[in-house]
Amino acid sequence: MRVACILLAVAAAGSRADADVELVEESAMPSTDAFFFSETFEDGDVFGSGGWKKSGNDKYQGQPVSVELDSGVKDTSMLFKSANKHYGVGSKFANALDVTEKDFVVQYEVKLTEGLSCGGAYIKLLKDEPKLDIATMDNESPYVVMFGPDACGDTNKVHFILRHQNPISGEWEEKHAKETPSPRKDTKSHLYTLAIKADNSYEMFVDLESKAKGSLLEDMEPPVNPAKVIDDPNDSKPSDWVDEAQIVDPDATKPDDWDEDAPKKIPDMDATIPSDWLEEEADSVPDPSAKMPGDWDEEEDGEWEAPLVPNPKCKKVSGCGEWKRPEIENPEYKGKWSAPMIENPAYLGVWKPKQIDNPNYFVDEKPSNMARIGALAVEIWTTNGGIRMDNFLVDTDVDAALAFGKATWEAKSTLEAQSDVSAKKERARMAREKKREAGGAINMAQVYWGDAMEVANDNPIPAVITLIVLLFTLVFMCSGSSSKGKKGRPTNAAEEKVEEEEEDEDEDERDPLDVRE
Repeated sequence: MRVACILLAVAAAGSRADADVELVEESAMPSTDAFFFSETFEDGDVFGSGGWKKSGNDKYQGQPVSVELDSGVKDTSMLFKSANKHYGVGSKFANALDVTEKDFVVQYEVKLTEGLSCGGAYIKLLKDEPKLDIATMDNESPYVVMFGPDACGDTNKVHFILRHQNPISGEWEEKHAKETPSPRKDTKSHLYTLAIKADNSYEMFVDLESKAKGSLLEDMEPPVNPAKVIDDPNDSKPSDWVDEAQIVDPDATKPDDWDEDAPKKIPDMDATIPSDWLEEEADSVPDPSAKMPGDWDEEEDGEWEAPLVPNPKCKKVSGCGEWKRPEIENPEYKGKWSAPMIENPAYLGVWKPKQIDNPNYFVDEKPSNMARIGALAVEIWTTNGGIRMDNFLVDTDVDAALAFGKATWEAKSTLEAQSDVSAKKERARMAREKKREAGGAINMAQVYWGDAMEVANDNPIPAVITLIVLLFTLVFMCSGSSSKGKKGRPTNAAEEKVEEEEEDEDEDERDPLDVRE
């Protein structure tokens, strides 16, 4: 009874394990009117309305991308459906974004419903120029910033690449952040934010948590500002330059006592045969239990021989058969002789080209004043399908963007957790139905218990009240059952005396003719 009470109490106490996810209702989308650019896909088919376009480049032909409802969170997002595809879509801004002397922020959500084994889920902010057209965009289209998750082979990072122009040469160069966070590759929604401040600092956030920060002037590779002096590209090493620091000693000769044929190992002459070594016994003997197969024909197959097995007499001794001395390193062994190396008297050192002033040297003290941005694009290749993107923001107010992310992504993350609980509940319900169909006392007990727990999880307040009543009842039943039967042992001398007096009275009242034990 006591064990049953304990088990019931433990089961009742654990019945609320799945009721800890707080249910929330779908919240309204915060206003995006104040942002320079935003896309929440609340208006449905952005391709039909012309807000977004698909590139007509041949590599993107038939790309299966559309705006669809994510039923788990009751929200629409852009879905890149299929694996092993090139995707090229984008939205051109009504006016170019100029961030001169301003902060800059770009933010968006990614949901990898099939994970990310090899491919990108990043975005590009395209450079504003007269020929900018999403319909003709490809992977060579000039961009200003590339940002977002990428994973394949040795690459596993959240990219931040800044394209910066050398004002002297006119060339555009990619500057990569030296330290980058790792992407989240599970199947939940995650928020990625890049903030570039007017003071040249930058910071990357994942799910509103700061994951990497640095300076455009100090933490980009290659550096934004080039070296003041460089190697002379026209300089070359002279043909007579000696850059070998050591050479073989031309005067060295092999010593007369150098024996190149001496063995590396020799028998240990100090070793002695163990006293229990059985030289007369073989390591292996014919298996005494083996028998010649019935179909063995000695005239055709030859004389049959039993297979060999380890000699049982050798198991408990050091060894059997011929004893051989163990080998040790030969102290006289020297190996192949070779002449030693000596310092090269003709050595001139490591040759280096002469240094000249860098003709393309410049100093940009404000790389945060990036080129004007004309569009946001998704130009990726991926081996994974089911990539969702949502809630794109481009603006100059970092705090406002993070606040928007907190209001939208956190609510979505909670809804996804609720969706997981619902899916788990449905799987459990289906499992119970199978047990219900199978029947049987144990199966039905598990079914009724599971049904009860589901009702309790869906109605937590009545369940808590019921649980309290049940626990008090169990405590009463368990404590009551333990008090029945033989009285407990007296705990002090007074109680012992009372008990002895009661026993004496019983003895006096006993019938003297009753001799039963």
